[in-house]
Amino acid sequence: MNKPKRASRLLRYYLFRTRRLTRRQLGTLEDWKMRVVFWIGALLVGLITVGFAWVAEYCASLFFQMQQRSALLPILVTPLGMLLVVAVMRRTGPESQGSGIPQVLVVLKQRYHWLRPTFLSFRVILMKFALTCMGLLSGASIGREGPSVHMGAAMMYSVGRIGRLQQKYVDTSLIVAGGAAGVSAAFNAPLAGIVFAIEELAGSFEQRTSGTLILAIILSGVVVLAIAGHYSFFGHPQGTLDITRDWLAIGVAALVCGLLGGAFSRMLIAGSRFLSPYARRHPYRVVLLCALVVVFLGLVTGGATYGSGYEQARHLLTEEAQGDWTFPLAKMAATLVSYFTGIPGGLFSPSLAAGAGVGNVLGGLFPGISVVGLTLVAMAAFLAAVIQRPITSFVIVMELTGNRHDILLPLMAGAFLAAAVSKIVWLRPLYDSLADRLQEGEGMALDRARVVGTDGGEEKR
Repeated sequence: MNKPKRASRLLRYYLFRTRRLTRRQLGTLEDWKMRVVFWIGALLVGLITVGFAWVAEYCASLFFQMQQRSALLPILVTPLGMLLVVAVMRRTGPESQGSGIPQVLVVLKQRYHWLRPTFLSFRVILMKFALTCMGLLSGASIGREGPSVHMGAAMMYSVGRIGRLQQKYVDTSLIVAGGAAGVSAAFNAPLAGIVFAIEELAGSFEQRTSGTLILAIILSGVVVLAIAGHYSFFGHPQGTLDITRDWLAIGVAALVCGLLGGAFSRMLIAGSRFLSPYARRHPYRVVLLCALVVVFLGLVTGGATYGSGYEQARHLLTEEAQGDWTFPLAKMAATLVSYFTGIPGGLFSPSLAAGAGVGNVLGGLFPGISVVGLTLVAMAAFLAAVIQRPITSFVIVMELTGNRHDILLPLMAGAFLAAAVSKIVWLRPLYDSLADRLQEGEGMALDRARVVGTDGGEEKR
């Protein structure tokens, strides 16, 4: 009689353990709700980023077609266009100004919880989309990757609120996933999105949701792949380096890019701080002055400094054009004054273009070396020097050039060395410095967000 009872107890215990194991493996209802929200958000981020890329490239091409018809037309179009962008931004959504990455970094801090409904709203997505495209249509030296990060974070955050996800996921994981998915979709580079989440947003990267976060990033990349097809922005440039043989050229490129990138970051922060009081009193005068500088640089370089710089970098990589020191220095200056206006726009692609110009010039100083290979190294090095995120920088360049693993070691060496050298000129990462300025209340967006957040009943934590 004891044997049947013992067998029955064992059977009940086995079934109980099996149910617990299955529930643990499959997850709770809340776990599945979180996954579905992440997946839906990632799909939407992919869709909006693809649409943003198409419209932005179309606007940029319209400007260049106009500029090719008459080099003097930007004298009228660029100032009027940039003034219009700032006027619309000040009236409808000043929180959409600038790159967008500093805003994401600020709202990830718990004590700025009250900023999230303002900085991560559907209105921000719409205004960031429209105003960045208007900036490119005006010829401003801006990119679309920073705005893609901001729009991705805002989309994921908004989807999380609509899905009534637990606050701890809405607070951090969704914002990180959205920003990283924006990078992934903007560059068609899922690995770059994952690395960006870990390296730039590491303080909010949660182990518990890391698998779901990575899947969300990949899903946004899949959407881009399904719609736009498999492509790399710069094609498959032919050129490689041997790190043991070409170490001197790699070192020189990293050193020069590190110093220039650090100087660029320092001038951007110092210039923004210097112009901030005057821009508050006379915003349109500052915009007009900066726009005229953009036009002057465009006239001097034959239009090379207008726009994101992708076309110029592609021509250097395919050896359709030969660069000189005028282009990278003028591109840096055009990007600085474009940022000083406050119009929405990123720094990634202008930095890659400036780095390509530096590498192309340095390549001519080393006989027998691959100029294209050194150009790729300089692109990664300059971007790493500006944002001081070396892993993100060399992964982006690698994926933008068709996953060229044969040049991986030179890219890594150049990026890490340039990031280290840039700290001599400017110690802190650029986006952290810009986020600090935002926290200090120097931007009009923070002033407005403080009022909106208080009026909207958001608790300041």
